[in-house]
Amino acid sequence: MRPFTLGRLADIIRLVRAFRGARIEDVEEAMMINKSRAAELLRQAEEMNLVKREGELYYSTSLGNTFFEAYSRGDRAKLDEVLSEYPPYFAVKSIISQRSVDIEELKNLTNLTEVAVDIILRLLQYTHDNLCFVSERVYLSVNELPKLDTFYSVLKKAYFELSKNSQWGCSNFFVRVDKVAALVCQELRLSKDDFSKMLSKLVNSDVYLDLHSEGTGYAFIPFANRKIFPSTYKKCYIRLRE
Repeated sequence: MRPFTLGRLADIIRLVRAFRGARIEDVEEAMMINKSRAAELLRQAEEMNLVKREGELYYSTSLGNTFFEAYSRGDRAKLDEVLSEYPPYFAVKSIISQRSVDIEELKNLTNLTEVAVDIILRLLQYTHDNLCFVSERVYLSVNELPKLDTFYSVLKKAYFELSKNSQWGCSNFFVRVDKVAALVCQELRLSKDDFSKMLSKLVNSDVYLDLHSEGTGYAFIPFANRKIFPSTYKKCYIRLRE
C-alpha cells in the first residue's frame, strides 16, 4: 500500500456518498487518478470498514459516515475514536502510549511493514498533538508531568551515563542538554517543552545542578536566569554534582 492521507479517505467517502454507490471508474474519473490507485484507495477504505462493496459498487458504512462527518468538523478526538477501530492503528497507538520505540521495534511488535508503520504514524500525527519524535524514537507524551524526584532520578542516571565519555575534548562534567533531554524524554515520555518545565523546577530546587552556555573555546558560562528552551539545547550544558 502506498501512503495515503485522511483527506484522501474523506474524498473517497464523499464520492461514494454523492454517487450513492460508486464504481472504481467513478473514483478514477472524479479524483483524476489512475484506475489502480482508485482501486487501491477503495480497498484501503474497505479494510478500515469505512466503505463496503456490493458487486461493482462501493457504499459508505455507518463508520464511514461518522469518519466523514468528524473529518469535515475537524473533530480529531472523534477521528481518533473511529480510526481506533482499525487494528493496525490501535496496535501502534497502544504501544507508543506506553513507551518510546523505534520504527524497527514497531515493525516487530505489530508485524507491519515499514510503509504501513509510517502511514499509521502520519495518521496519529493528525489526531494527536502529543506525538513526539526524539532521536529516532516515537511515543505519545504523557498528559501529567512526573514527580520532581522521579524526573531527577531519570535525569541523574542519563547525566552520569553520558558523562562517562569525553564531550568533544572538553570536561566530561559538562554534558550537552540535548543529549540528556533525549534520554529523559524517551524514558518518561515527555515532550521537550515539558522537559524544559521540569528542568526549570529542578534548578530552582535544592539539587546541585548548574546550567551553562557554551562560550569561546569551550569556556562554560553560567546561565544568569537558569532557564533554557528546546531551541537552545545544543548550546547549553548541565553540570550535576552527586
